[in-house]
Amino acid sequence: MKILLLLCLSVVLIGVASLSFAKQSRSERRTLDIYYVDVEGGAATLIVTPAGESILVDAGWPGFDGRDAKRIAKAMKVAGIDAIDHMIVTHYHTDHYGGVPELAKLVKVNRFYDHGPMSALDEDKDFATKYAAYQAATRGKSITLKPGSTIKLKRASGTPPVELRCLAARADIIFGKHENVASNPECLEATLKPDDKSDNARSVVLLLRYGGFDFLDTGDLTWNIEHRLVCPENLIGEIDLYQVAHHGMNISNNQAFLRSVKPAVAIMNNGARKGGHPDAVKWLRELPSLKDLWQVHRNIATTREQNAPEEFIANLDQENDEAHLIRVSVEAVKRTFTVVNDRNGKSNTYQIK
Repeated sequence: MKILLLLCLSVVLIGVASLSFAKQSRSERRTLDIYYVDVEGGAATLIVTPAGESILVDAGWPGFDGRDAKRIAKAMKVAGIDAIDHMIVTHYHTDHYGGVPELAKLVKVNRFYDHGPMSALDEDKDFATKYAAYQAATRGKSITLKPGSTIKLKRASGTPPVELRCLAARADIIFGKHENVASNPECLEATLKPDDKSDNARSVVLLLRYGGFDFLDTGDLTWNIEHRLVCPENLIGEIDLYQVAHHGMNISNNQAFLRSVKPAVAIMNNGARKGGHPDAVKWLRELPSLKDLWQVHRNIATTREQNAPEEFIANLDQENDEAHLIRVSVEAVKRTFTVVNDRNGKSNTYQIK
């Protein structure tokens, strides 16, 4: 009996120690972590800094019994946070900002950011109602991001600073770095498309830097504004991680743009029947710089060959209550970042450029 009691006590003590270690690990976070939430072809990217500060870029769809807000809240628990410090809306399309009101009722959101107020949106006949709900959630206090704006983030002791900068917004871009710069050779054969008048072209473009690691999220930015960011001068530079623009649509992901920023890894937040266009997949695969393409969903309307390899896809079916995440963890000191598919545990580690 004494032996049994001692064994039970040992198990309890080990459990308490494990719990304490988990809490200590969260409080002594040394990685920058990114979580791609499955919002069924919308967009929701959760970022947690080494200081434990949280950034959410876009919030998915409204409705579906609060599906996307609940999935984001679930991802927050996985990340060990209970509030969103910075909620950034890239643009006013339903799949990107429609979930904000439901999320704001479910979790605490400290600050809201967008590309500025709008009174109408030609492509959305219900814009007034949706925008009013968004304004109610922000209490009319959202912060307007402009090209060159930065969001000040806390720095954890012993880690490099985390910098978050806006490169484009409302179809305007940052200024060139200096005069008489050499032209980008990728622009010589670049082509343009008819101007996009939708709010996609007004998307907020964000560059996140942690040590030597660069992560680019362009929202649903389209072809011609992408062109302006790299032609005639590459205003972005080369990046480590690229969130594939516009869910992998082929009216975005300008080839000259992709060849200029030279991503090492690309992650596509697409849906089963939204995004993941074969052209965009092909253009990404043709990049000499690209080591791997990961997808939140398999595009069920295209062939196996027109998707990333199955082991790199988080969700294989059209309807998936599991809503598996793709996770990224950046270790600046080691100069590596690791991508993990939660569905199967597949992970790859890459060197920071």
